[in-house]
Amino acid sequence: MAEKKETKTDFSSFMCVILMLTGCLVTIMISNIVVISANPENVQITSIIPHGMDPAQDKEIYDSRGNVIKSPWYLEVWRDRMIVHPGGEEIPVRELERRDNNFEQFLRQVEARKESQYVVLLVREHGATIARKLKKAIRDRQIDIGMDLLYKDEPIVLRNVNTDQADAAVTQ
Repeated sequence: MAEKKETKTDFSSFMCVILMLTGCLVTIMISNIVVISANPENVQITSIIPHGMDPAQDKEIYDSRGNVIKSPWYLEVWRDRMIVHPGGEEIPVRELERRDNNFEQFLRQVEARKESQYVVLLVREHGATIARKLKKAIRDRQIDIGMDLLYKDEPIVLRNVNTDQADAAVTQ
């Protein structure tokens, strides 16, 4: 019988490359975690609108520093209530059970202008269950939606919003 020739492959140099890539990725991940944990107050929500409709005043605005075409409505979601920003209108969750409630009226208002407005859900601690239901209701109306998670005591900071806008949003 003839002996079989075997080819032996050496993967040791390839393993070195894999180990170096893994080390680089771990280093990048750790540096990002350190930066984020060292600056928790650096996180803020801003609305930067270059040219579009202001949802609170229903008028056209221009901001040269902006980069977004649509204007946001922020909906702060708690376990037992929602708060519309700008404006501060509070909608209790129990009110969602009745027809033509304030949330449905709010959605109709945004839906009528969905080419220039969208909704951002700001979900507070323990508000995830309600947020999922609200997200479905908003998507069913084909309104663009965003979502962010907030701690219980974290303040909401909005740019381009003044007290006149808040007053106009509440009276609409």
